[in-house]
Amino acid sequence: MANQVPQNIQWNISNPSSAAQISHYYLFDAFAKYNYAKSKLVPYGITDWEFGDNTFKLTLRDGLTWANGDDVTADDIVTQLKLGMYTGSGYGDYTKSVEAKDDKTVVMHLENQVNKSIVKFQVLSDNQIRQPKSVFGKYVDKIEKNEKDGTRALQDFAWKEPIASGPFEFKQATTQELVLTRRDDHPDSKNINFKTYAFRYINGNEQAHQSMIANQLDSVYSMFTPPRIVNQLPKNWQQVKTPANWGYGLVPQMDHKHTGDRAVRQAIAYVINRDAVVKNAAPESKQAPKYSIGIPSGDQERILGDSASKFETYGQASSETDKAAKVLKKAGYKKQGGKWHDSDGDVVNLPVQVPSDWTDWVTAAQTIVDQLKSFGFKSSVDSRSYGTLSGQVWANGDFVLASGSWLPGGAQASFPYFSLRYQLLENSGYTYNYPPANQSRGGKHADAKVPSRTGSGKMTINPAKRLQELSQATDEKKINEIILDLAWVTNQDLPILAVAEKQDQSFLSRDHWEVPEDGSDIEQVKWPESWAVRFGKNNYKP
Repeated sequence: MANQVPQNIQWNISNPSSAAQISHYYLFDAFAKYNYAKSKLVPYGITDWEFGDNTFKLTLRDGLTWANGDDVTADDIVTQLKLGMYTGSGYGDYTKSVEAKDDKTVVMHLENQVNKSIVKFQVLSDNQIRQPKSVFGKYVDKIEKNEKDGTRALQDFAWKEPIASGPFEFKQATTQELVLTRRDDHPDSKNINFKTYAFRYINGNEQAHQSMIANQLDSVYSMFTPPRIVNQLPKNWQQVKTPANWGYGLVPQMDHKHTGDRAVRQAIAYVINRDAVVKNAAPESKQAPKYSIGIPSGDQERILGDSASKFETYGQASSETDKAAKVLKKAGYKKQGGKWHDSDGDVVNLPVQVPSDWTDWVTAAQTIVDQLKSFGFKSSVDSRSYGTLSGQVWANGDFVLASGSWLPGGAQASFPYFSLRYQLLENSGYTYNYPPANQSRGGKHADAKVPSRTGSGKMTINPAKRLQELSQATDEKKINEIILDLAWVTNQDLPILAVAEKQDQSFLSRDHWEVPEDGSDIEQVKWPESWAVRFGKNNYKP
């Protein structure tokens, strides 16, 4: 299914308008894909990568062609990487130039020493072979002649009839259906035993749920589906959950009298029963992180390692009210008449803003408000439209506690540099005035002073400087030490409180289809139906 009118879709990744949401996974080959079960990148269109002295070499897979019959060459990859540099891709910050050494080899020349994991994630994990030189080369020339006009031309170009590099090619798009057909000259087409892949336009989850219940669909790549709907699905449906690496959190306003006080933030974290929030909001599509920390749930234990026991959990499955009261009293707060007051006698008031149109988040916010009120804080749900909050409220810092993601999302978040940077420097859309943050978020790259990670006393860390060090570090011991220090800051200072992490829900029908074994590693590559089909693991049963 598709939730876009097929005739409106276009496939120029540099143009954000009406960009394809799922069909590009079939039309174009990925450079590489992140396997969440194995916690690593697996090769695909790029079969090998190697670091040299300030270089990153990519080797293109043999046998790849475009649907017009042209070979996929290193020049195509160079074209795409250059366009990424010109339009703000992360690797542009440290790449001097890109060149084709031969038809199958691309070399990126790096400006200085760069953390290898950052390079790999930024270059490989979110890229597909999708901007052939024959179509997009002219935009490289235009940008190099006049950057402003060339970039505008690139971003205005709507590619309505794409030339595929993947195992399926574009056939037609109507108001109700997008149709792709199998390319028999693709190296993996021999694994695919059906010729046509059609995306049906369905507007809204409710209609899609009814189509699944009626067995009118064969797969759904990603859709929030509550337990009441999952329980109604015919037994032929197989649900696959993969980490989204983002989810419901609370962004505190650091300029506020109360949420700007670390003691209050820690008390809030202690009071919130994260398991209860997940149970009430959407247990099918969320999980509670063990630690409130700037690292995705599934990676926390692996990354923290032997240091995990030193980090505070704040009570994943309970409201640790005794600890919350202790930290508040130590900071000078008193409970009188059932309410917590600060040293000036003011009641601690913690309204929680949440988009009114995000029903699961509204439920999460209401659960948290109930827990805060039960403990003795004053609290209420401030529910407004997402457009109002994102456009007029959050960017101006007009909140006390805002519902927002505590992670940036995607495969990149699995490497802590990206998730820690998100929490400490540059969260998305919220001016939270955290002193260590970037100026665009109300910060000034100040030091963070927190209890020592290794014993008694205090430790002072400058997150901006340490993240810069991490971006250039190549020694594994140093990398791990920086990650633990920065993770410790997020755990103790709580620039964003982690509450629940989204689990993406995909659905595969076993009715007339052979699908991957439930729980298999191949399912943990997004998206399971578009990835598994390339290996003959999602085929039609005659």
